[in-house]
Order: sequence, then structure tokens, then C-alpha cells
Amino acid sequence: MQRMLTYAACLVMALMVGGCSSGNFMVYKDAKHFYVTSSGPELKRILCDSGDMDRITRDSRLPDPLQKDLKDGICASNKVKERLMATLEGMTKEQRTSLKLAFQQNGYDINVVANC
Repeated sequence: MQRMLTYAACLVMALMVGGCSSGNFMVYKDAKHFYVTSSGPELKRILCDSGDMDRITRDSRLPDPLQKDLKDGICASNKVKERLMATLEGMTKEQRTSLKLAFQQNGYDINVVANC
């Protein structure tokens, strides 16, 4: 019974994280996870200071202005969550898929709920 409840909880969390229609998504690397629209020192260290966001945007092959908007939206010191959400939500499904694949190519898991 306990095992079944654990699976159910993991399923519900996965659906909440992966099934949302917004452009926001969770990334996971080096035992750390966060939404791309969140702020904080861990996100900045892992995505921005490491240079990963530069590689991810380049590998996404999105138009240059969109790459800049994403990089600035995620890594800027004066990050505005609403502006980044608007950028993500304004992307086509194909563009979001391309971005997520670029994250995966650079060692990130997408919308994975840790410890399930």
C-alpha cells in the first residue's frame, strides 16, 4: 500500500510539473533542480556562471534575438519573472522543444521530479 501511495504521489507531481501548459519548466543537474523562471544563487551558478546558458541558447538554434532574450531573462541580475514567462509563453511549441532538447544536450534533465 505504501509503495502504491508513493507511485501515486510521484505521478501527481510529474503531471503537475510536466503537464502545465505554461512555458515554465524544471531543469535538473548536479543534484539540483529549479524552474528556469526562478531566481537564486544556485540557478545563477549552475546555468549562468558556468557558461551553460550560452551553450544551451547556441545549441537551441533559435533566432538570435530570442536567444538573447532567453539568456538575459534567465541570467540577468535584475531578472523579471513575468518578462521571462512572457518570452517562454510566446515561443512556438517547436521552439520550446528545441530549447528543451538543447538543455538535455548540455547535461540537464527536464521536468524530472527528484527522489521518486
